[in-house]
Amino acid sequence: MDDGKKGRQVTRATYHHGALRQALIDGAREILAERGHEQFSLNEVARRAGVSTAAPYRHFSGKDELLAAVADQGYATLHERLAQTAADTADPREQLLRLGGAYVRFAHDHPDLFVTMFRSQPGADPVGHDSFEVLLKAVVGAQAVALIPVKPSPELMARSIWATLHGLAVLGLRRPHQRFGMDEAPEDLATSTLSAMFGL
Repeated sequence: MDDGKKGRQVTRATYHHGALRQALIDGAREILAERGHEQFSLNEVARRAGVSTAAPYRHFSGKDELLAAVADQGYATLHERLAQTAADTADPREQLLRLGGAYVRFAHDHPDLFVTMFRSQPGADPVGHDSFEVLLKAVVGAQAVALIPVKPSPELMARSIWATLHGLAVLGLRRPHQRFGMDEAPEDLATSTLSAMFGL
């Protein structure tokens, strides 16, 4: 038996319970970071995990379901970052500005994951609402102290802010900022934009 074949068999033997599923998700993230969606394939994911091309189908019905799992983990990571950012200050103004900076910075730090999150179809149990809830709570707090207008509703205001931040994030991924004189760091760009919107 050649060393390569033996190595692959040992790799397969080490997987148990959810280990292979996570290994496939990790492999998918690596490929997305290196090649993007256009050259993504389940066969390559299986090769990197050291398993047969049929093995991924024990956990995922196909490529779309695997990408949805990657997106779910991205939303969980985003929620964790936003929740921690919100917990770092009780000041409504700082909280809102820091959340904006954290969102745009997340896209800057994880561009391929960010694209996957908003490109993939939701899984059976779609996630992502928790992240929005963090922003919504900050908006409610800012409206309560008249930092931002009390109308429209907190939900509509939070959606509008999210859309603005998402637009900044996408622009950042495509690198046209310099064309418009927007050469600020992601956090500063978000902060200056929100400040201009609300006079903060």
